[in-house]
Amino acid sequence: MAGFITYIMVSVFTPGPNNIFSSISSARIGIKKTMRFMLGILVGTFLVFVITGLFNVYLYQNIRIITQIIGVLGGVFIIFLALKMYWTRKDSEKILIKNNKLFLMAVILNFINAKTLIFGLTVATYYLELGFPVEGMVLFNSIMAILCFLAVLVWGLFGKVFREILAKYRILYIIIMSLLLAYSGLIIIIESLT
Repeated sequence: MAGFITYIMVSVFTPGPNNIFSSISSARIGIKKTMRFMLGILVGTFLVFVITGLFNVYLYQNIRIITQIIGVLGGVFIIFLALKMYWTRKDSEKILIKNNKLFLMAVILNFINAKTLIFGLTVATYYLELGFPVEGMVLFNSIMAILCFLAVLVWGLFGKVFREILAKYRILYIIIMSLLLAYSGLIIIIESLT
C-alpha cells in the first residue's frame, strides 16, 4: 500500500504537460487567468479517471497492448508539444493570453495526455488488485482528480512566485521546460515499449 501511495504522489507532482503548462501560464499571465486551465485539468482528469476506472475490468486483460498504443501515441504528442513550445517561445505569451478557451483545452488535453491515461489505467488496476470495492472507484477517482488539481496549482504558484526571475530568463526557462516535456514524452514511449 505504501508503494501505491508513493506512486500516486510521484506521478501527480512530477513534471508532465499539465504541470508544466500551468507553471508557464501562471508565470506569464498570472494564476487568476490560469485558473480556467487548472479547473479544466480537475474536470478532465476526473473524467479520464472515471472512464479508465469503469472500463479497467475489461481492459485489464488487454492492458499491455492498449498501454503501448496510448504510450507511444501520447509520447509522440507530448514531444510535439515540447517542440511547439520551443519553436513558439518568442510568441507563446501572446498565444496563451489570447486563448480564452483554456478550460476546454485542458479538459481535452487530458484525453490525449498519455501520462494521465496511463496513470488512470495503472491506478485503477492497482485499486482493483488491492481488493477495494468497484463501488468506491468513483470516490477514489474524485480524490485522484483533486490531487492532480493540487499539483497544477502548486506548479502554477511556482510559476507565479518566480514570475520576475522567469521573465528575466524566459527563453532559458522555456527551453528547459521544453526539454523536460520532451524527456517525459520520450520516457513514456520507452516505458510503453518495454
